[in-house]
Amino acid sequence: MILTSGGSRICTGSMINNTSNNGTPYFLTANHCLGGNNTWQFMFNYESPLCSPRTDGPTNQTVSNSTLKANWSGSDFGLLQLSAAPPANYNAIYNGWNNGSAAADSTCVIHHPSGDIKKISFDRQSPVSDTWSGTPANSHWRILNYESGTTEPGSSGSPLFDQNHRIVGQ
Repeated sequence: MILTSGGSRICTGSMINNTSNNGTPYFLTANHCLGGNNTWQFMFNYESPLCSPRTDGPTNQTVSNSTLKANWSGSDFGLLQLSAAPPANYNAIYNGWNNGSAAADSTCVIHHPSGDIKKISFDRQSPVSDTWSGTPANSHWRILNYESGTTEPGSSGSPLFDQNHRIVGQ
């Protein structure tokens, strides 16, 4: 989860691997979330250890600051490099990705809706290639219906995973 310098919880994102598989601390999020990356904190493992009763997760696993590496409003992506790699005890996962044009068989999204603890939403159908808010044709995957869960403000930038656990969008 991304925290502003004032502590507001604004967006979600994901550590993402590169083709060198060398542990460069790249963080994928949404372009419309960008703006304060030099003063942001990135919070890891903010999740409840139990579904019921739900409790708050740790809030002290953070990395501060980043540098913008790439972004494009046309597909609403932002790629940041964190100022430091997350410490090993954070157990951060550097996710793989698939940039192919074929739709996934099913998808899931891991996110922080409205700045809440981590949630996972599932769509057991293929997403549809679509346009969103004046973007180029077929620049987005549209989820027709989450069979389990939903997304909300704060979910922006969250990774969209295919059935093989690879990022296919955010």
